[in-house]
Amino acid sequence: MNSNEQLLETLRPAFEAIPEEVAHHGTEPPEPASVYVVPGHESALNPDTAIVVGDRGTGKSFWSSALNGEATRMVIGQQLKRIRLDNTCVGWGFSSETSNRNHPSRRVLQRLLDQNFNPEDIWRTVILYQLLEASGQAFFEGTEDWPARIQRVADNPEAEERLFASINEELESRGERHLLVFDALDRLGNDWAQIRVLLRGLLRVGLDLREFRAIRTKFFLRQDMWEDQSVWAFPDASKLTHGRVLLQWHRADLYGLLWHQLANNARSGPQFRQWVQREYQCSFGEVTTNGVTVYVVPEAIRTREANQSALLQAIASRFMGTNRRRGNTFTWLPTHLADAKGQVSPRSFLVALKHAHTLTQRQYPEADVLLHYEGIKKGVQEASRLRLRELQEDYPWIQQVLDPLQGMTVPANEEELHARWRDDDVVNRVLQAAADNNQTLDDSVRPYLPPHSLENQAQEGTLTQAMIEIGVINRTADGRLNMPDLFRVAAGIGRRGGVRAIR
Repeated sequence: MNSNEQLLETLRPAFEAIPEEVAHHGTEPPEPASVYVVPGHESALNPDTAIVVGDRGTGKSFWSSALNGEATRMVIGQQLKRIRLDNTCVGWGFSSETSNRNHPSRRVLQRLLDQNFNPEDIWRTVILYQLLEASGQAFFEGTEDWPARIQRVADNPEAEERLFASINEELESRGERHLLVFDALDRLGNDWAQIRVLLRGLLRVGLDLREFRAIRTKFFLRQDMWEDQSVWAFPDASKLTHGRVLLQWHRADLYGLLWHQLANNARSGPQFRQWVQREYQCSFGEVTTNGVTVYVVPEAIRTREANQSALLQAIASRFMGTNRRRGNTFTWLPTHLADAKGQVSPRSFLVALKHAHTLTQRQYPEADVLLHYEGIKKGVQEASRLRLRELQEDYPWIQQVLDPLQGMTVPANEEELHARWRDDDVVNRVLQAAADNNQTLDDSVRPYLPPHSLENQAQEGTLTQAMIEIGVINRTADGRLNMPDLFRVAAGIGRRGGVRAIR
């Protein structure tokens, strides 16, 4: 067995260990070894950055949880020393967790609005309550619940302002900062009206607190919330928005994530790291926290695509067929996993590779690669299914919009899509579903949020624009509408020369 064959055999457990469901749920910090610090995400992780915008699957909840975990925060901080996480205390300002004592749940927030509490008083209370718990002051003594605490803040604005100032001074004197992270903000309310009023109040408080250099707030927002102009309809909102950071994954980041997975697998990691050192004369760095060592991908295979491409060729088919005319695997894979804005979810990438490896083992056991090109094509189909399912969680209306399009071929004229939607009465069905589903008070159920612009313009063109905003479709140079393979395949929509649609 030569060295390349040994490498392939060594790496099998690492591909098998990639979880079927790579999404991060809840507020539990991820395992330190799973944290791949993307160089381009430094600004998003910096406590001084208030607004971070990302599509589904780009890492909003993952980074929120990683910042809140002490061990994972150290893993990030040791690789991004400029953002000084070692002197930063982090807590949740809002999350998907219903029993988090740091903040009220969606049900409680709705009750607080019903009781006519001012949204800004609500969030000032949430932030101050956490800061005072850390400092041990007794401002909230005798208050047992959120209404009582908020009322105390509302009745004592001068005392509240003095407390923020004194906490800031105290933190600055120790050279420390306190960061509050707000995630899952689409769960603030049961409909857009509630979400807007609470989110606008929260952002106004965040803007006010920018004067305190040691008290930081970070808001992870969905793309459609960022693009909802009514959310930003308050004075000086631009002071928050001008520093907004987009969470994006470039091609080199995705392959860097793959090398991180291989290098940090308990069974495959040692041999993979040795092989990389031998082939590229570079070593993995080491970050140790709580007795766990995380191996950091070296620059040579982290950002240099020529090396990444060569490394991929050692484990995967070089081309997506029997010759170069079928496409280079290194570029083909991320291209076919990209949404209409060219963005690739790291979850989709890893799931595609896991299924590509499984099918290669099953159907091409004699192949001299771990990832055969036919397996990669099947992997893209599986990733497409997953991506569409994920999208439905954030945008439950998407299935109602895609179902009537099944069987058609893209690119297509806009009128063809609109005609299919009119025949299926899609606009009214989406609005009716929102009206029917938003009666629930159960915090475990995501609210059914239609495209926010549909409230004012209930027409097919609004759906088209909403799908463009979230990257499901785009316009071609001649004005037709196209859909990337990532969504087209699972939606049963055809395209000549594309990956076969799932029927």
